[in-house]
Amino acid sequence: MASEEYLEQEEEYATDLSPVVDPAGETPVSITLVRYNQEEITEHEHISATESQSFLSDDAFTWIHVQGNPKPSTMFELGRLFNLHPLALEDVINIGERSKTESYENQLMVILGMPTKKGNKIINEQVSFFLGENFLVSFHNGEHDPFRAVRRRLHHPQAPLRARKLDYLLYVLVDVVIDHCFPVLDEFDDDIQEVEQQLLGPEGVGTFKVLYTIKRELLVLRLKIRPQREAIRALMRDDNDWLSEETQLYLRDCFDHVTRLIDIIEIYRDMTTNMLDVHLSLVNQKTFMSNEVQRKATVWAMLFAPLTFITGIYGMNFANMPETEWHYGFILAIIMMVGLASIMVFLFKRRNWL
Repeated sequence: MASEEYLEQEEEYATDLSPVVDPAGETPVSITLVRYNQEEITEHEHISATESQSFLSDDAFTWIHVQGNPKPSTMFELGRLFNLHPLALEDVINIGERSKTESYENQLMVILGMPTKKGNKIINEQVSFFLGENFLVSFHNGEHDPFRAVRRRLHHPQAPLRARKLDYLLYVLVDVVIDHCFPVLDEFDDDIQEVEQQLLGPEGVGTFKVLYTIKRELLVLRLKIRPQREAIRALMRDDNDWLSEETQLYLRDCFDHVTRLIDIIEIYRDMTTNMLDVHLSLVNQKTFMSNEVQRKATVWAMLFAPLTFITGIYGMNFANMPETEWHYGFILAIIMMVGLASIMVFLFKRRNWL
């Protein structure tokens, strides 16, 4: 790709920048370069994009890892040095792209999401790879480098990575990204078990907010993980000349892991859905019990209303009240109230009000 195209892209980003991109860079950027073959390995940390090109050679493989969220100018500088496609670089700059695999004339691009869990919220980090003839460039916009262990393995003289080509290193890095999701699901498993215990306890009715949060974050995780299956399937295609048959065979394990992740997410979503149904049942049961208490209290209030009316009448201070002068007036009033109450109780029970 001609340098003029990169300059046009840089000018476009400088004058009319997408709101997703911060021209100042959002996180500190660190570029690490590893140059290795079967006999030797060298590693350089905190180098510049321009310095990295001087380590390219035909007798060794070069892996450049960019950690952090670099400025667009740094991205396009790397694009010029390694002849990366401008459209592919734009996908790397705009964080949040769907996981995918794209094949260009002189490189293979892979974009994967790497969700992490912070508190009760899923944060989606993006990992991008560019595989060329003798180089591999990786980008990760998160705070912590997920590939430190891979670099330590490369320093071991008997490491299988040293004896294989860069497509195998790409498989290893993809496998690291996918396996990073399993601890996230383990945290969800712990949260679901804790909520399940609370749901069946005295605080069961108050777990709705926690359940809703878990279900929402599982949906976000599912949206980020599902496209990875198609991205890995694209890497495994027979017409993909960038990967050897041996590496494609290893990628089947990555495909199985992604499928397993999706299955676990679906199971957890079903569990949270069932727990929400149980929560609603508990709420409805509690509401029914509250309504039942109110209904019975209303019936008893209706029962005493006429009795209160009678006692209220006879409690008025008037001299000319015939029943007050009668010897059996009090007994008659009591009998009348008992009889009226008995009739009302009989009618209420007949209608299943009591």
